[in-house]
Amino acid sequence: MPVVAISGDGGFLFTASELATAMAHRIPLTTIVFSDGAYGTVRRIQQERYGNRLIACDLVNPDFVAFAKSFGAAAARAEDPEELRRALRRALAQRDGPTLIEVPVGPLPSPWEFIHMARVRGT
Repeated sequence: MPVVAISGDGGFLFTASELATAMAHRIPLTTIVFSDGAYGTVRRIQQERYGNRLIACDLVNPDFVAFAKSFGAAAARAEDPEELRRALRRALAQRDGPTLIEVPVGPLPSPWEFIHMARVRGT
């Protein structure tokens, strides 16, 4: 069964070395990393609630495609939705190891409105 993990760059970096384990066991995991160069939610909260006083929210990222390839994993960068669609199709067709897809993005809107909306609806 195909598995797709979706993460931000900050979250991915907490466990990025697990790519070595996925390679060692040839786990066909597809990881999509949305890369905005920050702990995006933390940054947004600091901007909105603390007068744009920012501390410890910006990241210095590796080249995620090169990072994944350094483990021997398949990797791609998708700059738009069509590139992401194609990269995801290729990744899901691959069955002999992990694939990382990096998607560079700018600041993203807050997800909390949608999360709270789901709770109200009971879903």
